[in-house]
Amino acid sequence: MLVFLPLFLALFSQAQFSNEYNEGLGTLRIGAGYTHDFPGLNGYAIRGEFSRSLNDYLDGAVGLQRIDLSGTPRTPLVKEYTRATTLDMSVYFLPVKNEVHMIRLGLGYSFSFYNIRRSYPVIHGEGDNKSASWPIQDGKGRATGVNVSGEYAFRLPDSGLSLGIRAAIFKAYDQVSYIGPFVGLQL
Repeated sequence: MLVFLPLFLALFSQAQFSNEYNEGLGTLRIGAGYTHDFPGLNGYAIRGEFSRSLNDYLDGAVGLQRIDLSGTPRTPLVKEYTRATTLDMSVYFLPVKNEVHMIRLGLGYSFSFYNIRRSYPVIHGEGDNKSASWPIQDGKGRATGVNVSGEYAFRLPDSGLSLGIRAAIFKAYDQVSYIGPFVGLQL
């Protein structure tokens, strides 16, 4: 029930919170960008989001993204990775919103379903006969956490399209940073 409450509020709030920019069903944003996870996993994320204006200064949104990160942060012997799919529920504050420009600052919650591969050293032996091995540890599971984002969008005149850039920190397995462009379509 808690998962669907933000979606319900975003989709059915036009009668309670109508404003001059609240036309149509909402906005669909699709984008892809660079993603980084400490300690050295890099990759990309593909993101889709549906948002709905709640009033002149707030938007509600539901997003889905696929994250693929990989790298060799600990040893060149093991390529570590994080592959995750997240469902994001967010509320955006809009300090700037006019016919051409929009800035959105968001706070939300991410539900992540991940597969990971990690490798940590295991020391064998004693004294001067020490050696290290890097056993592979695969795992999968779920994680949840807060997401924070900021966006700038430029609305193309008389088209219903917008182009923008998004920066965010969200939960995949660990906290992950993201930056990338998007295209928006007003429905």
